[in-house]
Amino acid sequence: QTKLRDDSATADAIAEFALKEMLIWMAGEATYQSLTQQYTEWITDLLPRFFGDKPPSVTQIYNAFSVPYGRAAYIARVLVEKEQSVWRLRGKASLLAALQSKNDEATANLTKGEGFRIIKLLLDTVAYRELTVVLDQIYEDAPLALPANGHLATPGRYAVDMPSENFQQLIHRLTP
Repeated sequence: QTKLRDDSATADAIAEFALKEMLIWMAGEATYQSLTQQYTEWITDLLPRFFGDKPPSVTQIYNAFSVPYGRAAYIARVLVEKEQSVWRLRGKASLLAALQSKNDEATANLTKGEGFRIIKLLLDTVAYRELTVVLDQIYEDAPLALPANGHLATPGRYAVDMPSENFQQLIHRLTP
């Protein structure tokens, strides 16, 4: 609400959204099978206005739209799946950036013969999903000596313990 009071452009966009949705409802042009379906459609339109290009997350939906947590988790998954190709590209780019930001540290560890030394990464949901896909591809070809270990740190964020020796291979796989 504070954002709407301070940002007239966002407030105008929300007013336009509300008017459009009201007219659609009055004309009978939209029928929703459930409240969740209605929320999903609305949030699809509203998320970019508030969060730009950030991937949909449980936290955003839960906090910004007062949607119950379980429903927010479902909607976040649906929205990521709806635009899977877009989010996969962004997830790969985010993962590559995270790996490159720690690559000097990994290289230094390898130079010292400490390839098993763990480097911690914090990844968003879509980057973490891409990490699991790339690791699965690598394991099909030749298993890494020490796998990455990831766990949910907060809703929408994963903490990953990555052995230094994995960085080069992952970066190579992600670089176009």
